[in-house]
Formats: sequence, structure tokens, C-alpha cells
Amino acid sequence: MPITFIDIERQKNWRIGLFFCLLIFLYFLFAFIIAQTIVFLFGWSNVFFVGSKIKYIAAITAFALTVSSVHFGISAFTAVDRVVEQIRAGVPDDEDGVHRVLLNVMDEIHIASGSKRQIRCLVIPTLSLNALAVTDLKGDAVIAITEGLLSRLKRDQLEAVMAHEAYHIFSGDCLEASVATSLFGVYAAAIEGVKDTVVQEFRAVPFLVLFWFLNSLGEIVTMFISREREYRADAGAVRITRNPVALAEALNLIAGRWSGSGFIHEGLEMLCISSPIPDHHDESEDWWDDLMSTHPPIGKRVDVLLQMARVSHSTLAGREKPRAVFQPEIEQLYYALDSEDTWIGPFRFSELTAFPWFTGSTKVSMIPTPSEFDDSVRSVDDIVRERIPVNLNMRTTFLCPACRQPLMKEAYVDTSVDRCVFCRGVLIDNDRIFRILARREIKCDERFRTLMRAVTADSLRSLTIRKQRLKERKLVHLTLCPRCGRSMFRSFYSYAFLIELDKCSMCRVTWFDADELDMLQCLIENKITDALVDRA
Repeated sequence: MPITFIDIERQKNWRIGLFFCLLIFLYFLFAFIIAQTIVFLFGWSNVFFVGSKIKYIAAITAFALTVSSVHFGISAFTAVDRVVEQIRAGVPDDEDGVHRVLLNVMDEIHIASGSKRQIRCLVIPTLSLNALAVTDLKGDAVIAITEGLLSRLKRDQLEAVMAHEAYHIFSGDCLEASVATSLFGVYAAAIEGVKDTVVQEFRAVPFLVLFWFLNSLGEIVTMFISREREYRADAGAVRITRNPVALAEALNLIAGRWSGSGFIHEGLEMLCISSPIPDHHDESEDWWDDLMSTHPPIGKRVDVLLQMARVSHSTLAGREKPRAVFQPEIEQLYYALDSEDTWIGPFRFSELTAFPWFTGSTKVSMIPTPSEFDDSVRSVDDIVRERIPVNLNMRTTFLCPACRQPLMKEAYVDTSVDRCVFCRGVLIDNDRIFRILARREIKCDERFRTLMRAVTADSLRSLTIRKQRLKERKLVHLTLCPRCGRSMFRSFYSYAFLIELDKCSMCRVTWFDADELDMLQCLIENKITDALVDRA
């Protein structure tokens, strides 16, 4: 196999040329079939064969050359933009602690490699564990890493993964995979995303045929992408970081978790550090598997790296980055003295604010019927003063949509949220939800599991009713967005995790009532971490 940059450059050039020739042939074949079909159906041979058959073939060839040149130019020069759009990657947040580490590591990779080429790093909003590199003919280059992998890797492991992807770009062997992906894989991925929505209609037939055609082309192109490039990138990462064990640990971690199946589409797999699509070819090494797979077995890659360091597999144990462990807190319930001097309850703080007689001087207690001089009897103002943080600089101008108290800026798992210290509701920017879910772990006790099952069952009934009564509108109280004051729409987080949340499409924020964020975390921990890993 070629091991020098000169060999890689030569291999890259002839393969990109081969892709262009393949594209010309496909457009020629397409135009020829269309023309012959018209001749057969309408008898227009006198139109197509005026002059000679040589002119007829030349015209088709010119058409194929023109269209394929346009297709190739658009695809090869915009590969980065097209792939980034497919995976919905975003720029790292400078205010986020974990993202700052990523930016620092990228700067170190540039310095250690000695290359003048600048690479942008992006973050993919998914809990899966994967990373990819993409570049194009205009010189743009990007390394994208998933939020799940970024949150689970220690710094030395993150350096190894970023060095692996950077080597693909610096050496030039990433370009052929990027061009191939942009020519065929991106279209197959796009059609894969919409084919389920049109499968019930007659118009779905052309879509399905096109999907099959592009998917088949992708498999053909896969034969030209050598899986040996991953071994070279592993070795290149070791030369940059001088730490083969860190890359072996990262690969071992990726192999044991969800690597993005269903989120990163099949057409993009040749760009990833590990194939997101489960395929038996990836774990075998005969000639047919070498031809049909773009990634060698991860087990063998790990073995090679460990041999470099002369260490055993036992070294890989216990090296995952620890995540913050949270115990779902139980919100305090209060009994309140109403306008008729009767103790009622228990209620959450946010529920008490709905009563018209509720004021700052209202007496509350944590026991049902306290005596007049009981120490547990206190006014709402007293409780409010105790709950206000000492640092008032953290107070925001936004009011809690439930209890109308100012939200407090709070540091939370290396990012920030706006929390109500009274009802424990939390306002989170949409792009930060994945970060929080990936970086923390919830210990779900039996009480919380029972609550989670009850909420999910109620949401499932609500979803069933909605489907049966599509034309009926259910009158519900709409929560007002704390930032813009507009009505938020209430919808499920997803149809896989039936937790109803309040979302503002203008401000791109989501309001979580007390327990809702923890319930969502428990659902994800149980369904993704266990079910998808077992399936993989």
C-alpha cells in the first residue's frame, strides 16, 4: 500500500479523475436511454438521426460532458458546505467550557503538524459517538465531532481523534472521499431523509428508484476508497500526538457505543472515523470485505495501536471521561393558608401562584395543619428572600413563565442555563440541550421511574387522540416565552421520547418545568445507552 505523501497524491489524482469519467459515462447512458425511449415511443427517428449516427452520438456525448462538468464542479467545490448542511453541524461556543477545550486542541494540532493549512472545527448536535473530516477543491476543510463523543473523551483522547481527522486533510487522502461523497453520497442521504414522507404517494416511485440508483453508485464508489487510509491516519495521529494508547482508547469507546446510525446517513460513512452504519463487512478482512468496506475492523486498529505502545488490552479499562451524576431532586410541596383561613394543599410553588389570593404575605407550611405559632409557618416573602442567590449579578431580566420571578443565570455542566430558583423550571437554548444530555448522567430511582412511565403513558394517549381528531383543536394554556413574550408552542421532544415541552421558535429556546429535563434524561439513558448499544 502507498505510504508516502507522493503516493497518496498520485492515488488521489487518478481516483478523482476516475470519478469524473464515471460521471460522464452515467450521464451519457442516461441521455442515450432517454433518446432511444423517445425514438421507440414516438417514432422520432427522423429527428434524432438527421445527418448521421456519428452526429447523434456526438450530441449525446456533448450533453453528457456539459452536464457532468457542471455537476462535478458544483459538487467538488462545495463538498464542505453540502456535508455540513447534511449533518447540521455548528460552530463551537466560546462560552462553553468543553467547546473551548476543543478549540484549544485544534490550535495545538495546527502547531504540532507544522502545516500552514487552516482547518475549521464544528460540533454535530447528536448524542452519538463519531467524528468526520471533509474538504473540497476550493481548499475549505472541516473536522466535525459529535456532541456525544466530545463530552465523553478525555483531553488526550480528543487530541488523538482530532489528529486522526487532521491527518486525513493534511495528507490529501480526504479529498477523494469528500469528492465521492459530494458527487453521490449527499444525494443518496438527502433522498433517504425524504423517502419515508412520500412513500405512500404514487410520486414516491421515482424517488425510490433514484434512491436505489444513487445508493448503488455509492456502493460502487466505495470500492475505490481504500480502507488502508484509516491505518495511515491512525499512524499519522500517533506521529502528531506521540500517544497511541489515547487513540486506541477513543476507538474502543466509539466501538462500544452508538456511532450515529439513523442520524449520519449511509452516504457519508466514508468520511467518518468509524462507520455509523452497522455492516458485517467492517469486521472482516477477506478480499471482498476489503472491496466493500471503507473502514477496517476497529479491533485490529486497536491491536496495531497497542502494539506500537507495547501495552495490553487491560490498559483500555476505566479511561472514559467521568460525567456529572445527578440525583433527580424532589420539588418541595407546600400547604397554604387561603383567603378563608383554611390550610389547603399540597402544591408546588408554581401551582400556588395561580390562586388569585396568593401574595407575598401568604402563609405557607410544609405540614398539613400547623398551629399558629409553629416554626414551619412562614410567609412567601421569607422563602423568596432565602432562595435568592447572594450574587445578584446572576439575575436576568427574564421572568419565569410559571411563577413570574426573575430567572437566574446558572453555570451547568460547563455551559449555562436560566433557572427559576422557586419552581425549579429551566430555560435552555436549543443548541445547548444536547450538550447537557451528553455531559450528565441521571440516577433514576423507583419513584422517578414510576413518574416517568406515567407521564409517557399520558403523552402516548394524548398523541393517539391527536391522530384520531386531526381537525379538532384542543384549547390549552400557552406559556409565554420569557425572552420575547410570545406564546410558546407545546410539542413532544420527539416521537421517541414523549415528553411535552414548551418551545419558542423565534428565540430558539425550550422551557423545562421541574422534573421534565430529568425525565428526558432518564428516557434517553434507558433507550439510547442500552437499547441502541445492544443492537449495535
